[in-house]
Amino acid sequence: MACSAVFILDLKGRVILTRDYRGDVSTKVAERFINRLNELEDSSDLTPIIYDEAERVTYMYVQHSNLYLMAVTKGNVNVTATIGFLHRLVEVFTQYFQELEEESLRDNFVIAYELLDEMMDFGYPQFTESKILQEYIKTDAYKIEVETRPPMAVTNAVSWRTEGLKYKKNEVLDIETLVFLDVVESVNLLVNSNGTVVRSEVAGALKMRTYLSGMPECKLGLNDKMTWHRSRTLNIADLVDSKYRDAYDSSQFRSE
Repeated sequence: MACSAVFILDLKGRVILTRDYRGDVSTKVAERFINRLNELEDSSDLTPIIYDEAERVTYMYVQHSNLYLMAVTKGNVNVTATIGFLHRLVEVFTQYFQELEEESLRDNFVIAYELLDEMMDFGYPQFTESKILQEYIKTDAYKIEVETRPPMAVTNAVSWRTEGLKYKKNEVLDIETLVFLDVVESVNLLVNSNGTVVRSEVAGALKMRTYLSGMPECKLGLNDKMTWHRSRTLNIADLVDSKYRDAYDSSQFRSE
């Protein structure tokens, strides 16, 4: 299921900005939300997710500065994804307005509504990368109007790299491409009072900085002593947990 609407309210519950995506909730849910919030604050039972039995809706909210950013739904949505969307909404508004507060929103109603329309479609999150949005939603009011098209990052789902990126040739090293790879490792060890090792692990990260033009594909290989979720032995390092950037394709690594 998707979100029905997104509300931005001040600390007194007054609606500053609202975007109704599905038309299945009334505007009075904002008033009921602030009433339920005050009731839970008085009983010290406050949570970021509030269910309203009378309206049969669920409120999910985050507080930033003097604002409440609240999403409401009548269905069973992914709460974690919705809360994450609200945090991304805060980040995007902050990128555009420098500071996200009531005054900055009132001064930028048009841009705020444009961002809400681009970031969520019919209640489903869409583009939440501020770098992508800034390529075709401009903040300057006095610019010649030209026809803008969505950048390749939107149409090709490549949000981590700018279209047409090109680096000049490195005159010092006389090469056209540079790739820097750093391996950062840390050893964590927990020992009890008897000197017995309770837990030990090695945490690491591969950090790459590239100066490659265009959209090249870089392959990283690990030796045979590196496995993925296999039984541990003395000569094999087991990858228990790992996470990757959006640009990384781990399908081939997992299969081989």
